Amino acid sequence: MPDGFDRQAYMIALLVFVAGGTNATIVPLIGFYIIQVLGHPPATVGLYSVVAMIASIAASRFYGERVDAGIRIRPLLLVSITGAMLAAVAAIFGHLLLLVAVTAPSMGLANAATTLVFSYGRYHGRLKALDAGAYNAFLRMMVSLAWMLFPAIAYLIVDVAGAKAVFINAIVMATIWGGLALAFIPHDQTCPMDRQNDADDGGGRNMPLLLAAAANLCMSFAHSLCASALPIFLVREVGLPDYAPGLSLSVKCAMEVLLILLAPRIMRLVSVRVILAGAGVVAIVAFNVIASVQTLPAMIFGAAMEGAYYGLFAGTSLTFIQGFARGRMARATALYMNSIFLASLFAVPLMGIIAQYASFGVAIRLASVGAASALLMLFLTRRQTST
Repeated sequence: MPDGFDRQAYMIALLVFVAGGTNATIVPLIGFYIIQVLGHPPATVGLYSVVAMIASIAASRFYGERVDAGIRIRPLLLVSITGAMLAAVAAIFGHLLLLVAVTAPSMGLANAATTLVFSYGRYHGRLKALDAGAYNAFLRMMVSLAWMLFPAIAYLIVDVAGAKAVFINAIVMATIWGGLALAFIPHDQTCPMDRQNDADDGGGRNMPLLLAAAANLCMSFAHSLCASALPIFLVREVGLPDYAPGLSLSVKCAMEVLLILLAPRIMRLVSVRVILAGAGVVAIVAFNVIASVQTLPAMIFGAAMEGAYYGLFAGTSLTFIQGFARGRMARATALYMNSIFLASLFAVPLMGIIAQYASFGVAIRLASVGAASALLMLFLTRRQTST
């Protein structure tokens, strides 16, 4: 474990892990559930995604503004936990209308909890003088660890007991999440913003922050396009067994965790911008390798490449964006999360359209365009200085 972290820092990390595990139990299964289990066409996933991502963006922005204003974070977190439970309950019934009308907006609330916990982590780190880059990477690693374990478990449950059993498991996870929130987050806990000065507190347009968020948006778009197409690509187009998507995600997340842990050390040697640019180059190669797999070993190799680029990206992107916050830390964190949500808002429907009229493999190859666009955005930030 990293040196210098206190007990509460680890408790926050545990909360991140369980929250990530709850979402990682539900989110990766939805597209597979709608297409493979319920039998709807691929483009239908876009309808769910649009509702879920709009709800996520609205909730995350609201949470970010409220946290910066000094509102207590525990009630907001409990709302998100209730949303996760409601989403899982509605999904059990297996009707597309309920998935779109109830599960999607409820998952929007659940997704927005990440803004709360990351903001709380950054605030606690500032109070305890923790290394911001190292603690951000540690918290992000806990999310990746959850995504390494729980989707694989979910797909295994699908194989053994069916998709509805996964959603029952998600309800149990959300219950544990709620218990941890009540136990470890003080009732009156707030994370007020730390303004630098009146001129730079984010009242005007913060162009460096927007450029940094745009780079995150483009890379997240590429990742989301590949990730949403990959499960069906592996099972339907390549012909691998049903456990293959879970195995691929586990390998990817294992490599991702390793690179996230290494990210703070790499940041001491080179700038965050250089690391993100390297991640973009690896991503372009990885997408084309993944789209060419025909065997299980090739899939594992492609998943490792995917984990390598995304680990570098995930381990540094939050720190990169927060560096332009100008004191509005929760706002910057919300912008970080919203760029991810917005990426999915466009990527998942686009994946469905491409898959319906071309193939899932083509959708994965086109993710290279998003990674190349991220490189352009990073180039535009080269003369900007972070705080």
